[in-house]
Amino acid sequence: MTAYSVATTAALEPFLDEATATAMFRRAGVDIDCARPEYLRHKPGETTLISYLFVTGDGDAARGYVHWSVRPERADEILAKARTLRPGPTLVGVTASRIDARSVFYGFPNDARLRRLRWYTTPRKLKRSLTALAPPGEQLSGSGSTVEVLRYKPERRLVAKVVLATTAGTERRLLVRYSTSPRAAGMAAIARRLRGHGVRTPAPLAQLEGGHVGVDELIAGTELRSATRAGGAEPAELAAAVVEFHATTVPSGVGTRTCGEELGRVESGLVGLSRREPCLAGFATTVAGVLRATVPIDRGRSVLLHGDLHDHNVLVTPDGVSFIDLERVAIGPAAIDLGCLRGHAISLDVRERGSSPDARDHADSMIAAYRSRTAPIADHDVAWHTAVAIVDQAILAGRHLAPGWPDTTRALLDAALGELGGLDRARRHVSA
Repeated sequence: MTAYSVATTAALEPFLDEATATAMFRRAGVDIDCARPEYLRHKPGETTLISYLFVTGDGDAARGYVHWSVRPERADEILAKARTLRPGPTLVGVTASRIDARSVFYGFPNDARLRRLRWYTTPRKLKRSLTALAPPGEQLSGSGSTVEVLRYKPERRLVAKVVLATTAGTERRLLVRYSTSPRAAGMAAIARRLRGHGVRTPAPLAQLEGGHVGVDELIAGTELRSATRAGGAEPAELAAAVVEFHATTVPSGVGTRTCGEELGRVESGLVGLSRREPCLAGFATTVAGVLRATVPIDRGRSVLLHGDLHDHNVLVTPDGVSFIDLERVAIGPAAIDLGCLRGHAISLDVRERGSSPDARDHADSMIAAYRSRTAPIADHDVAWHTAVAIVDQAILAGRHLAPGWPDTTRALLDAALGELGGLDRARRHVSA
């Protein structure tokens, strides 16, 4: 571990402890009773983003994030730029300000890169930003509309559930995605292609802000995780739907994913994990080595992948299975999707012991049904991609600052090694 990473880790600790962070924010004039760190992301150029969920003095929930820099002069530059963006009002009384010599605070919905965020998260602004989606002859009602933030990664993306109300008393339920990447038009083209091939996915309604904002219909359904617990999810039905998805002809402009790229991505994540938590460094290095030694040879036909197939991105509806969140659609081996589904099911049991005992069995049954309908897929390939998905979850546990995350991460890395059949050998290596 380098001197830089040691110093960085020590300097960030006050921001990651709830009590210390709360006191620090209050000294800086942020009007809150509690600051709970939710997400951490290191960025190139020796900076780090940490997002928070706040509880205000009135008991309201609010959001914000800190942009931390190694060099104080870099923080000066960040604050100067923030003040040129005409920051708007927030629930915590602060828009953009200095927390200490190295950090700048942004109160939600102010964001350094998602500069139009307030136009898609403030109900009164929706009247103007989404006016084209009002029914013919009706006008939107800002006071009657609502926004529920589902996911927010500072300076990267927002996903929100929006209920648009009209002056005539009608409502329209939408899903709004705002990203720094102009992918909305591409995702809409993929959704239209899938729907044309009989695959259920939300209908795209609009692409705004030069492709940075996508608006889709909101599908009512039960997430696969809940449906599995309730016994209402048939593995064969999901398998048939995934086969249809994979058989869809590929729209132009869709990228590819290979085993080599998957390996490079998780190796990079494991390096970051080692820097964040030195006690995991040896184990992370072993996991990377086993993955490298067992990487499949890219072979067989490529399919249109969902790219992030797991129990939150599959809805069970009265009309059948529906797929949501198409942000990672790509072309590649089918084992990527199968391993992702299975890896998430295994990870769920590690993170929430006993909460979903049927998830792994359901995933295995789905994969068996899928394989009965398609060309052969090697067991090793599915196992390797399952391990990659588990490692992804191990890395995310740290990024999302889950309570007790080092222990959870270690257990997940252990599960990944188990999938590869190298558990005992890897344990001996770590012990040595």
